[in-house]
Amino acid sequence: MNETERIADQLKRAFHGEAWSGPSVREVLQGVTAEIAAKRPIADAHSIWELVHHITAWVDIVRRRVAGEAVTVTPTVNFPPVAEITEAAWQESLKAMNDEEERLRNGILEIPESRFEQPVPPTGDSVYVLLHGAIQHSLYHAGQIALLKK
Repeated sequence: MNETERIADQLKRAFHGEAWSGPSVREVLQGVTAEIAAKRPIADAHSIWELVHHITAWVDIVRRRVAGEAVTVTPTVNFPPVAEITEAAWQESLKAMNDEEERLRNGILEIPESRFEQPVPPTGDSVYVLLHGAIQHSLYHAGQIALLKK
């Protein structure tokens, strides 16, 4: 397995299971309904649903930035609002997250290792750091979701 495949594998583990740190994003979301996802058990904290939108947004942002697109992150892009609280809308949010993760994972496999040190605007972080950051970021929020479920 080359480094590109290892990074894609770590992203898969972060979302689908066997993450070293604990439950993956999808594992921690098992059993979460729209009602649970929309609750705000901590007054000024984001809901599970908002965190799912945030994870989805950043997986998309990383994929697009690595592909060379200049993506501006506004507050609405960073934490897209929840439009309606229905089970169908919740399932759509979960599907969007899964689809974006798969798109990034497949995109990673197309990146030559020679690009890993290339800086990515606007932060100047390397492709390598940005990809690992997406994995770390997703697992960080999986931990928050686990706490919000309690």
